[in-house]
Amino acid sequence: MSVRATLSQVARHVQMTLSRASVREFDDKHLMQQIKKADVYHSETPSDFERWQMVGLTSVPLKQEESKSANKQNSSDQQGDWNHNQPTGKSAEALMLYLGSRSHPVALVDDRRVRPYAMKEGETACYAASGTGQMLLHNNYGSYVIACNNPPEQSTDNKDIERFASLRHVTKSKQSREIKEGQEVQDHKHEGETVNTEVRTTSKQIQILDSDQVVAVYDKDAKSWTFQNFKKLVINASDEMTFTSKKITITATSDVLNLNGKPINFNGGGPSTPPFTVPG
Repeated sequence: MSVRATLSQVARHVQMTLSRASVREFDDKHLMQQIKKADVYHSETPSDFERWQMVGLTSVPLKQEESKSANKQNSSDQQGDWNHNQPTGKSAEALMLYLGSRSHPVALVDDRRVRPYAMKEGETACYAASGTGQMLLHNNYGSYVIACNNPPEQSTDNKDIERFASLRHVTKSKQSREIKEGQEVQDHKHEGETVNTEVRTTSKQIQILDSDQVVAVYDKDAKSWTFQNFKKLVINASDEMTFTSKKITITATSDVLNLNGKPINFNGGGPSTPPFTVPG
């Protein structure tokens, strides 16, 4: 025996299974990220439910923006028994999936406030949910770790700040895979508790660090390299090494400056001969 359903029954079933929502705020102190509150229909504001994300990618979207008008009803709903105080500010948006019943929602989330758009075919990006424009971008030409100084989407002063891109090896503890009920979840330094080695770029410098010690700096404005805070510099050229400069200064801080090897030519005046001499 077949069971027939009317179009209105099918529409009602779909409506009860899928819907869209605006998200007020997220809670990331769980093994599966939760949405604190989302607004679906009038008077329907589910709270503390799971947001599902792709394995290997995670983000905490911005809170819903504050709005002067806290009114989200249609004029036709004025007399209805609705909650007319749902926020209307711009927000992340969720596709709500109801598993078995309306009381068990999960959400898939995107945020048109910050998503990079007009990307080219084949490009892939992992971008900052703050809307600064920072991203990891892959395209046909290469892979880019991109930092920039733009203010975040919800900046109150709209000022740039100096940011950096870092390639680093760190020491950090693994997070526990168990959170007990009532447990206070501590903040975690995902960027690393201590840095072993690092290459860092800013808008003005390239830095090489050993732990927290800067050992090399390229200054963009001065067009200069500075090497410091290291014990030994070794340069091994298999064929030829050329230095060209208006001025070269070599200072030995001990009382010996050793120039070892085969005869050395100075100013084209012929090779030196041991003991060390400079021909005229």
